Amino acid sequence: MKGIWPEQYMHNPDMNKPIEQIWDDIDGYSFEELYEQENKWGSLSFLVPFPPMNYKGKFIKGICFSQGTRLLMEQYPDMKKLFHVCANSMFASIPWSHNADMFFTCYKNEAREKYYKNKYPETKNIPFLPLQDADFLNEYVIAPTENKEKTIDVVCVSTAFPVKNLPVIAKALKIYEEKYGRILKVTYAIGNNSAKKLEDGTLDYSGVIDYAKGPLREVDAILGDTKKYIDFIPYIKYYDLPKYYTAAKCGVLGSLIEGKNRFLSECRSCDCPVIVFKDFNKYTRGDYPVFFGNSGEYVPEFSAESLADTIHKVITHPENYEARKNYLKYNGRTNFVNIMVDSLPYYRENIPDYEPGRIHENLWVDLACQDNYQVGFRDFLYGKKVPLSHVVGINDIKKLLSAYYNKFGLDWKD
Repeated sequence: MKGIWPEQYMHNPDMNKPIEQIWDDIDGYSFEELYEQENKWGSLSFLVPFPPMNYKGKFIKGICFSQGTRLLMEQYPDMKKLFHVCANSMFASIPWSHNADMFFTCYKNEAREKYYKNKYPETKNIPFLPLQDADFLNEYVIAPTENKEKTIDVVCVSTAFPVKNLPVIAKALKIYEEKYGRILKVTYAIGNNSAKKLEDGTLDYSGVIDYAKGPLREVDAILGDTKKYIDFIPYIKYYDLPKYYTAAKCGVLGSLIEGKNRFLSECRSCDCPVIVFKDFNKYTRGDYPVFFGNSGEYVPEFSAESLADTIHKVITHPENYEARKNYLKYNGRTNFVNIMVDSLPYYRENIPDYEPGRIHENLWVDLACQDNYQVGFRDFLYGKKVPLSHVVGINDIKKLLSAYYNKFGLDWKD
């Protein structure tokens, strides 16, 4: 299958189509296909939130997820003897890897799930999980920093690709100036080292790909002296992100359609309220929220003025939001792994003293993980064994899988 990117949904929140056709359009693209190409194998990720364990004569499968599960299971079919494999489309689409054990679908939408399973009966027993890789966030690494002075009005860490609707954000900044009498302090990191920050603060984006140049040129046309309105940063290192989120009064995302979006998770984990259009991923979400509780605001209309007004509402009433409190209640790695484990009857039936929602506190699991990997389960989950829990690139994935094969007595054939 060759995917077709649903461009018509990037800037139009009101599609005049039956919802089933809209779902089909969205499901017609998956990044899985891209990462199956050999030139992308170096960027293929593989994560293990719950490792396989053998303890006191009882073997328990682990859980892994990747955007390359079709490729990996084809090459290494015995991995399913060790893992329940979860497929990840990295988009709002349902994954194409129909021989996986679980699907990341970003949101819980029963109508969409029913439609999909009727269309593809082979998926009828696959759990659809309201998660994506963006939810596997270490909430203790991406957390508020010591300096909590709010020196930034609006922060955004996102590409400059057309799907992000950067020109709409630029128009909102001009409207804000006209309507509220001041220029917002905005920091926008485009995640592209091909761009350069000049000494006068101008972003030189001549080196970025053409797909990103178009929106940046539009922003220049809208704002004139762009650096007066937006402090563009080519790239922020991962461990520096919390400083920006903590210093910001709000985080703004301009997209209407994409995957779960890591930036929204990072903001909330750093206690920075988020602002998204109410139409963000609306066809895939159904009634499922983008965020829980008073973690931010939905922009009522897909317009620059509505965005400007919502920014003003958030930054002038910071006392109304508890982004990190809600994030810790509903999200983060502990909640993530509990949702995954609880979705499979296998664990309820095989792990001693199993309690839903409490796998991170299960004594058998902790003892088994310590016995197998010399760390307790919570330490494993939060990165104390990174080489066994999170690798990138096909060569390191092979090394990791071979280590698990050897540990649990499976023949490794590369």
